[in-house]
Amino acid sequence: MIRKPAPLRRGDGIGVVAPAGAVDEASLEAGLRVLDNAGFRVRLGAAVRKKSGFLAGSDAERAADLHEMFCDPDIKAIFTARGGYGSGRLLPLLDPAVVREHPKIFVGHSDITFLLNDFVQRAALVSFHGPLVTGLQQRPEAAVHLLAMLTGERIGWHEAAQEVVQPGTAEGPLAGGCLSVIVAALGTPYAVQTHGRLLFLEDVNEKPYRIDRMLTQMRQAGALDHVAGVIFGEMNGCVAAEYERVSVRDVIAEVFANVPYPVAFGLPSGHGVGTLTLPLGVRARLAGERLTLLESPVAEQ
Repeated sequence: MIRKPAPLRRGDGIGVVAPAGAVDEASLEAGLRVLDNAGFRVRLGAAVRKKSGFLAGSDAERAADLHEMFCDPDIKAIFTARGGYGSGRLLPLLDPAVVREHPKIFVGHSDITFLLNDFVQRAALVSFHGPLVTGLQQRPEAAVHLLAMLTGERIGWHEAAQEVVQPGTAEGPLAGGCLSVIVAALGTPYAVQTHGRLLFLEDVNEKPYRIDRMLTQMRQAGALDHVAGVIFGEMNGCVAAEYERVSVRDVIAEVFANVPYPVAFGLPSGHGVGTLTLPLGVRARLAGERLTLLESPVAEQ
């Protein structure tokens, strides 16, 4: 049974962690001001401002920040500072029992896809594919949408992707996130469970041939055989060289040409405009290009 975190209230404490890459100070401060101006008390994890090569501190330090924030009763939600690389290194160090015993809102995208799906699968906790702290100032609409969902002011929505790739209607729990991260988890104990899921896939600045390679790997691994449906994000910056004359939309249309389930393209979550926050683990319906939440992503109070 999936657990839903309690909704966020103005004045609550928000913990900010950096489970992956080293964080730019100016972008961090700008994002913290957005949360402060929205009426929340913010506390940084001990490793957020650390740098260990391309990481925000050692694996042990970043994992300790996550455990501490989940255990702290004053922290009601945990936001991630940035993505980059490094979250997957923490998976063997994390205790899912800690997350299960202290269910809280957890938000992020990009490399944080590792943690988002792990918390759904091993801790049975809804997680939120939404904006990173370092991007909040640049994406005011995304910040508004995020906080409206987390506070329960907007418990459901009916949103549209840009277009239909394969028509149809399907229902299932939402799963997924950054495509390259999902592919990196294949063959590990932390692989994203896709059977019966509405699978959301997005990425940024990947050439169409690389998208084709990743989708081909997923297909050959059987990860696309039993999904309920697939929704692609904006795929921002995923453009070919001029001489290649192929688009990422062409690649997706070919890969999913004969599937028996609906496929849509262009839902703005994650990289790009990234307006929408997707609650992973929550049941939704995909009908053509329309995605509808079928339940509240936060617990009823």
